[in-house]
Amino acid sequence: MSTYCKEVRALGFRLYEAISESLGLEAGYIGETLGEQEQHMAVNFYPQCPAPELTYGLPAHTDPNALTILLMDQEVAGLQVLNGGKWVAVNPQPGALVVNLGDQLQALSNGEYRSVWHRAVVNSDRERLSVASFLCPCNGVQLGPAKKLITEETPAVYRNYTYDEYYKKFWSRNLDQEHCLELFRT
Repeated sequence: MSTYCKEVRALGFRLYEAISESLGLEAGYIGETLGEQEQHMAVNFYPQCPAPELTYGLPAHTDPNALTILLMDQEVAGLQVLNGGKWVAVNPQPGALVVNLGDQLQALSNGEYRSVWHRAVVNSDRERLSVASFLCPCNGVQLGPAKKLITEETPAVYRNYTYDEYYKKFWSRNLDQEHCLELFRT
């Protein structure tokens, strides 16, 4: 697990570089802006459910962090994403990781990238396991749209805030309420 943790963190930092460059920013912009990041791991074991029709899972939400990298169970599609107003199952692929962009990348990109509305479905007639890695900014780091992305034609969508401020707001509300980033619009 320790090796997996290190490797998935390194992958996250490589993805930050690619996303930065895709926005016309320096490769290190996102990684540097997010500061010395924390990595949270969640290893979820879902036992076989005796009455799957009575159990659902986590409600619809976006992730408050910057990036989530998920290793899904290979037998059960336990993740659904909202696409075009419909919930779509994410079918597991052998050897594949699922990458969800979180709210902080949406804010840093000034809305060019969008955090992913998703939900977890746990009603299964078989047991399963998933491993999620969450890359989170430092609590005190100042976040908001990259200055280079703000122009007269594309003004700032979000105000600046600290991750600590955002995280507290995120968890003080129901997960399936409006997108928490709406509370930080300019």
